[in-house]
Amino acid sequence: MPAAVPLIRGFALLPALRWLAANGVPIERALAEVGLSLSPITDPFRPIPLVHMAALLRNAAREHGPDLPCRIVSGTDNLEIAMIGRVALGSRTPAEALARIVAALPCYSSHERVSFERMSNQYVVRLFFAHRFDAETRHVALQYASAMVDRILAMTGAAPRFVKLEIPPHPFHGVAHLWSWFGDRVVATNARGITIQIEERIMEAAFGKTARDRLNPRALEREASLRAGETFSDSVKAYLGVMLDNDETPSIRRMAAAAGMSSRSFQRQLEREGASFSQLLAETKQIETLKRLKEDKLTIAAIAADLGYSDQAALTRAFRRWTGISPSEFRGRTTSSASTS
Repeated sequence: MPAAVPLIRGFALLPALRWLAANGVPIERALAEVGLSLSPITDPFRPIPLVHMAALLRNAAREHGPDLPCRIVSGTDNLEIAMIGRVALGSRTPAEALARIVAALPCYSSHERVSFERMSNQYVVRLFFAHRFDAETRHVALQYASAMVDRILAMTGAAPRFVKLEIPPHPFHGVAHLWSWFGDRVVATNARGITIQIEERIMEAAFGKTARDRLNPRALEREASLRAGETFSDSVKAYLGVMLDNDETPSIRRMAAAAGMSSRSFQRQLEREGASFSQLLAETKQIETLKRLKEDKLTIAAIAADLGYSDQAALTRAFRRWTGISPSEFRGRTTSSASTS
């Protein structure tokens, strides 16, 4: 796929944050260490950089053990294992749950890829990330995904649940730390992602209880797809909008980190498309200014401060360049049009 900023919905991180909090780890510190704010908690549907989420899991596993993702997922309530668990709870069988997950995935993650097929008397599930993580981070992130698939299967009451799990090994621990969770069915692979073989009888077994559908693909469709846009610049603008909406201060360094690149590589990628960070930031600020003026919830001075302008006058000058009128005139016309419609 073309270069893009890898994003995932913040609620994917909630099980890990709850586990860390329960074990005495200061959440704000853990988030800050990987460049994240409290947005996964305050607004779980807000996109966050996938590389930052994976880094938080990696850092936690270094401190608490290489099988931490399995421990996190095993100790989390079904309703709290992020989108995967919530979609599964509205399904009748694991096969139906996975089909719904695949349909909803573009609204959940920009770079996570899941597929499955029925082969003879088995199903084969494949999952990988379309972003090249280092070996340690990749293993931890894929372990987290494997544990969630296992939790879906566990809802049928079946055991053992995997015929075979192929996963890229941890660079220091291999795969032995997963045997206590999945048995000796776990083997190392040189592939980028995981391959899971599951018996047909388990994939098509009815869940013991089909809970009310709390988060289905149609609900997620109301959220924008995280795979929207055809260029790297499109994905940069999308995440700039998220940062501004979250009152974060965008910078080349922060954007490059979110993309998993060096600052120089980030700028070179934009240059290849005839764009620059300053240009994209200005365009995004224009879009955000227009949106906030239409909402009529904030003063113009507050909008200027939130979007990083030196003062209200600076915003007014920029706005006149874009539209030929002042922000207050624009707001007045918008309000007038809304009242007469």
